[in-house]
Amino acid sequence: MPETISTEPPRHQSGGLAVALAKLNLDALTVSDAVADVASMAGENVTTALRADFKELRADVNGRLAETDARVTELRADMNARIDTLTSETNARFTETNARIDILAGAVQSLQREITGLRWMIGSGFTLLGVILAIATFVLRGSGS
Repeated sequence: MPETISTEPPRHQSGGLAVALAKLNLDALTVSDAVADVASMAGENVTTALRADFKELRADVNGRLAETDARVTELRADMNARIDTLTSETNARFTETNARIDILAGAVQSLQREITGLRWMIGSGFTLLGVILAIATFVLRGSGS
């Protein structure tokens, strides 16, 4: 965007104050001092206004920081409560799962005992069958001769 250049002659900072004071037939030093005092007071007014604006801004920022801190604290408490709830639920599920595993382990041990008993019975049955066949063989040979 092109800059616009003013064609008006530059104005003195004091504006019409120096001219008005000069028309009162005051000497140049007095006029200069008066213009400097007015400029100084204007600067002090601007400084005071800026300080007030900065204080207001600081108060606003501090207020917003306090609100943010409160919200973060609230969110942290909510998050911790949710974590505690999830932890409790997870621990309960682990306890339930462990109980089921214990039940299954007991059932497996019972089945293993039962299988062991059946093996002994099958082994004993085959042994008994072998003994019966041996006796039958001796008895049949002995009666056939």
